[in-house]
Amino acid sequence: MMEHSLVIGATSDIGIWVANSLAKRGHSLTLTGRNKQKLNVLKNNITSKYNTSVSIYILDITEMETFDSFVSKFNDIPNHTFILVGYYEDQTQTRIDVKELEKTIQINFTGVAALVNRISLELEKKKSGTITVVSSVAGERGRKLNYAYGSAKAGLTTFLSGLRALLYPSGVHIGTILLGPVYTKMSFGHNLIPWLTLHPEEAGEKIVKAGLNKKDQVYIRWHWSLIMFVIRMIPEWIFKRLPAF
Repeated sequence: MMEHSLVIGATSDIGIWVANSLAKRGHSLTLTGRNKQKLNVLKNNITSKYNTSVSIYILDITEMETFDSFVSKFNDIPNHTFILVGYYEDQTQTRIDVKELEKTIQINFTGVAALVNRISLELEKKKSGTITVVSSVAGERGRKLNYAYGSAKAGLTTFLSGLRALLYPSGVHIGTILLGPVYTKMSFGHNLIPWLTLHPEEAGEKIVKAGLNKKDQVYIRWHWSLIMFVIRMIPEWIFKRLPAF
């Protein structure tokens, strides 16, 4: 029986490669995004390369009131869900513009958490299925450079950890991807270290492998596990004196 996967945020730089990686494995796909034209282009590209079916839906992670109707479109919720949603703009604006702060938290945490909750209720009825969500190493400690974004990702990582434990007896798996820097539109203009930064195609393949192998919580590039261990161990009285990084 063909596996069916749902990709939320499929038109993002990483989402495109997650969708391709799944199609390459023979999965039928349901792709969501906010831009119908981009979704149609992605659908056509995938169906021209792979022998699989692709359906598309418009979905905005900030419109949480639409989640019930979205889920109700499925006769049977897909076996696997991959959520590739993120928002990172000028972090200095989150201090002076409450709307920017709200948007950062809503897209990176609140909306994703609400959608994971809703989909997981359907999987719990089936007693099977996986949801793999991209979080970030930025959530492991509040840094002065991006503490608003980092706090949203920290909340998401904690939320997923608790839900993973809650759903474990039911056979539903929740996976957390602790992603470091990737060469995407979101990271454009940032000073990225090449040996620590992934290309979207590589990131997409690693995310799919982790999700299908039911990894609980994984650093996509192993170096980050060591880096973040060191950062977590720095005493607060020293950490607050460090330059922005």
